[in-house]
Amino acid sequence: MARILLIDDDVDLIEGYQLVLSHRGHEVQAAYSADEARRVLRSGTPDVVVLDVMMESQTAGFELAREIHALCPALPILMTSGVHQAAGVPFRFEPDADWLPVAKFLDKPVLPDALAEEIERTVGKK
Repeated sequence: MARILLIDDDVDLIEGYQLVLSHRGHEVQAAYSADEARRVLRSGTPDVVVLDVMMESQTAGFELAREIHALCPALPILMTSGVHQAAGVPFRFEPDADWLPVAKFLDKPVLPDALAEEIERTVGKK
């Protein structure tokens, strides 16, 4: 069982992910903004964070990923976004140690079972 923090402003998406992840035995917390995520993280560190890029601003997730990494460098972050499709970005975002310190970048839509499998690989629970 992994402790998972889902950060996304899409309530329906979070609910779908929570349902599948909880059914697979994981403990799931949700935050619907970067500020709410900061409050949740102050109460304890999860095993993995699933973080959306575009929330209260177009870059909120990028900024939050760098903050989380600075505070908890070993905490894996899986970043999800529809930025490539929504903004027509002609290049791919790739994880790096400074600008995008995440374990993996996943293009939305990410099916709940596929996300669960990626989380389980990331935390070594599968």
